[in-house]
Amino acid sequence: MMKSLAKALFIPLALSASFMAAMPASAHAHEDHSIELNAEMKKMGFNFKRSGSAKSIEDMQKYVTEFRTHAENAKKAGLEDAPVAFQKGIDQLLTGLAGVQAALDKEDLDLAKQRMRKLNDIKKKYHREFDV
Repeated sequence: MMKSLAKALFIPLALSASFMAAMPASAHAHEDHSIELNAEMKKMGFNFKRSGSAKSIEDMQKYVTEFRTHAENAKKAGLEDAPVAFQKGIDQLLTGLAGVQAALDKEDLDLAKQRMRKLNDIKKKYHREFDV
């Protein structure tokens, strides 16, 4: 019984390992790249949502800073094979974030939230363009 269980577990594992070993390194890198980019985009979305419920300049600043960090990481992650439109979209988000930051620097939470919401239009445009 134990031998058959070991075989049942070992064979799929061995096949998976040999399959992965047979894949070119570039396929592994592309998969890792896509996973990293997807993770950064999700973190951007998470901080975007949190910014809408910020109750203070300090909270909003934290969410905007985290959003910017993840946008910059996404831009770096997307450099290898991303279409020009992807880079353009990220650049537009970062430019929009500068406007949000200017409102925060003036301690105008309502204006910062309003400007942050406008970033959603950019997101929608590029998500439609890339069908994501």
